[in-house]
Amino acid sequence: MGLQLRAFPYVVLLLSTWLLAASVLSTGAPGGRTGAPGDLTCADGGCHWSNLVNSGNGQVSIEGPAAYQSGIPVELTIRTSRPGAARFGFQITVRDAGGSMTGSWEETEGTKLADGGLAFQYLTHAPLAPRATDTYQWKVKWIPPVAAGGNVIFYAAANTANGDGFPVNDFIYTTSFPLANAGNTAVQDELFPSALTLKQAYPNPTREAFTVSFDLAAAASVALFLYDSVGRISHQSETSLLSAGSQQMRIPTSNLPSGLYSYRLTASGHSKMGTITVVR
Repeated sequence: MGLQLRAFPYVVLLLSTWLLAASVLSTGAPGGRTGAPGDLTCADGGCHWSNLVNSGNGQVSIEGPAAYQSGIPVELTIRTSRPGAARFGFQITVRDAGGSMTGSWEETEGTKLADGGLAFQYLTHAPLAPRATDTYQWKVKWIPPVAAGGNVIFYAAANTANGDGFPVNDFIYTTSFPLANAGNTAVQDELFPSALTLKQAYPNPTREAFTVSFDLAAAASVALFLYDSVGRISHQSETSLLSAGSQQMRIPTSNLPSGLYSYRLTASGHSKMGTITVVR
């Protein structure tokens, strides 16, 4: 009995530590938790543990236009899901070709700059972390630098928590999203070559349809997004689970007006981009 009483304060301390960690998550992840090169995640940073990063049956993705223009805001959607998840959090950053953070974030509904605005290159969820069932999404806005820039890569991590108030048995997922600078939207084969290799689309120009050929290093969930010249989605394929090796996707264009279009092929969190011209 005496041993149990002496152990009681340590139990209280442990519970208090867990609840503190949970409350920290509810106010947004601290800066540097995106899984980008040099960053931690909330799994290996000590906030949430007991599951490996990107384990389980959940995912996170970033959706956005095929290209950006200097100084013009870019709207992105972060989607995360896991069956059984009840609470969600995220953090996102962006890096240029040299690995440096670039541009700035604008706080939108449900988001805030990390660390009370001190880590201004990191955007995270605003208090309190939203509660939902199985899936959640955020709309975020990135402001590119006014000076001409090059291609960038966004990195994001999401927490799909079970909502019990404790930082255990939660799952952290990471993803990345390359975005080309306008005028440089040719196929970006240098990004993630080990995961996804994108070949030139054909025929180009096209009238009725075009085919995208690509190679997968491993089986992946693949989808293709086609954007018009102002970044609106003109076509979105169904997500398909494809095996490793050479693959093709055929995209209809018979209902599209003439013009230059950008397409983005995604494969389990990795993306490649290219352009296609539709003629009438």
